[in-house]
Amino acid sequence: MTLFEFDGVPIRLHFTFFIIAIAYIIMGAFNLGLTGAVMAVTLISMLFGSVLLHEMGHAAMARRFGIGTRAITLHLLGGLASIEREPETPKEEIYIALAGPAGNLVLFVVSLPLMYFHLPGASDMALINAIMGIFNLFPAYPMDGGRVLKALLQMRYGVRKAKKISLQVTVASSIVLALVGLYLGWIGLLLVAGFLFILARAMQKHSTT
Repeated sequence: MTLFEFDGVPIRLHFTFFIIAIAYIIMGAFNLGLTGAVMAVTLISMLFGSVLLHEMGHAAMARRFGIGTRAITLHLLGGLASIEREPETPKEEIYIALAGPAGNLVLFVVSLPLMYFHLPGASDMALINAIMGIFNLFPAYPMDGGRVLKALLQMRYGVRKAKKISLQVTVASSIVLALVGLYLGWIGLLLVAGFLFILARAMQKHSTT
């Protein structure tokens, strides 16, 4: 579903985004009634804004290198800025990848003075963006940290070997995330770990055929 366009880029919601939104609202209403439902809607709105700014950071940096963005889509596991082509150099890849977490850092810094004045929701906004910014730097492809790792490896070993190593690191990282998710009981983290593992294994098989 297309919500609106920003600077010519369609902003879309995938149907899976509604799954997590509805689940949070139902859980909030079940635990705290109307107050819980309102709190859930507020948190979802903060999450929506944070993910959107993250992806807009990618799109804005890509544009600086002459790369357009077809659309920004928000889904169950976060967001995706669909750029029109891959960056031409590892340096471009690194800048585009880091622009997303940089957007979260901006929101985190903005939230700090609001927390000082005890503005409602400021601490939640700071926490969401701190977690999002740090988590996306995890060295697992295609997350931002994984893209940075692949670009750095490419500078030293070339495209083929960099891809091979980064996928190996992704498989190992996804297993670590799954173990942490099991230990903490975080279903969302298990979903992310499963997605990364399946994607990495599929890319490994594709590269060997």
